[in-house]
Amino acid sequence: MFKYHLIRLIFKFIFKLIAKIEITGLERYPEREPFIIAINHLTLIDPVILLAILPPRKITVFVAKKWEHKFLVGSLVRALGGIFVHRGEVDRAALQASLKVLRSGGILGLAPEGTRSRTGGLQPAKPGVAYLATKTNTPILPIGISGHTDALQRLRRFRRVKIRVNIGELIYLPPVSGKGKTAQLQAYADRVMIALARLIDPDLRGVYAPMVHSSN
Repeated sequence: MFKYHLIRLIFKFIFKLIAKIEITGLERYPEREPFIIAINHLTLIDPVILLAILPPRKITVFVAKKWEHKFLVGSLVRALGGIFVHRGEVDRAALQASLKVLRSGGILGLAPEGTRSRTGGLQPAKPGVAYLATKTNTPILPIGISGHTDALQRLRRFRRVKIRVNIGELIYLPPVSGKGKTAQLQAYADRVMIALARLIDPDLRGVYAPMVHSSN
């Protein structure tokens, strides 16, 4: 835990220098119970932003397996206690590790899409986020991040990045039952994504933009 909090303080200091972060809904952040953080994932710095600005409870994040043996990133993820996961397949080791985090009262951070979006907007969710939530009876906290997609360009011009972070309401999913459990989990995952879409700028909502408008 010492390494985790030290790295967190370093990131917090860096972001104070390079960014102006506006955060709303911080009062909704649980102080004790286990929960899943669902974020929109557009850049490599998304998890780092959360690490720098959220309260100091440890967050365990998923990171693609390809980064495991990269010197800097791999070492950093291991120091933070992250979970390496094979993208695009059922990774049972990563699944068991994530269930263990939630059942022990921890926080799991993930992108419901399963990977970083390459389109500049939200992509269809995988049912995994709903599976983890219903399997452990754990709520989901949607957190939307906006204003950071041009961070590199702004920093190159020596301009501070203006980032907006919106924390939504906890989502409690009912258990799945009967036939069609996969379809139920997918519907739950889409429900999470619609809630997440409401927390970000309209141009970032991607495939969920029409659902936000139709459900208003």
